[in-house]
Amino acid sequence: MKSTLPTIALTGGIATGKSTCCALLRGLNLGVTVFDADASVAKWYREKEVLDQIRLYFGKDVFGEKGEVNKVRLRAWAFADVDARHFLEEIFHPRVREDCLALLTLEAKNPATRLFVADIPLLFESGFDFGQSVNLLVATSRKTQIDRVKKRNGWDDMMVEAVLSSQMPIDAKIKLADIVFWNEGPEQMLRNQCHRYLQELADVQSQ
Repeated sequence: MKSTLPTIALTGGIATGKSTCCALLRGLNLGVTVFDADASVAKWYREKEVLDQIRLYFGKDVFGEKGEVNKVRLRAWAFADVDARHFLEEIFHPRVREDCLALLTLEAKNPATRLFVADIPLLFESGFDFGQSVNLLVATSRKTQIDRVKKRNGWDDMMVEAVLSSQMPIDAKIKLADIVFWNEGPEQMLRNQCHRYLQELADVQSQ
């Protein structure tokens, strides 16, 4: 593995702008590879071994007519029941980490890759560690999170509060992060922060 490859664990809270930040980093530098934890989870939701475990724990009520997981029902159950949420985390977190490490191993051998970014929503909550160089947090106020997630997802107040309560508060994450991008304004402000960070990283790499 190329030990000099910079690795970033990028996190935030729901609707703070993690995905936007990843897209900006990737767009600003062709040498950036992004691992998407949510995409990894979506992939595992299609695997029989995972579906069997979910069916055994939750029963058939969280499945649709074609055997697919009804994520609306499953989400409501998981956020209302801490044990159920922990059960799902125990299924997915180790598998997501394996996927992340597999991609990192591949990209560390790729001379065109200059930066590896892993988008991990529950980075601090789960203690997710893949040997990253830096923990980068995309942060907003709680009010902005609520406004954005309501507009984006159409959730009611109860669901929004349940999701926010399941995540570590942004203020606590700020204390754990190595770098914080504040994402309250227009997208250009976040773009500027991404550009400045990539430039600083390039300066270090050129030394």
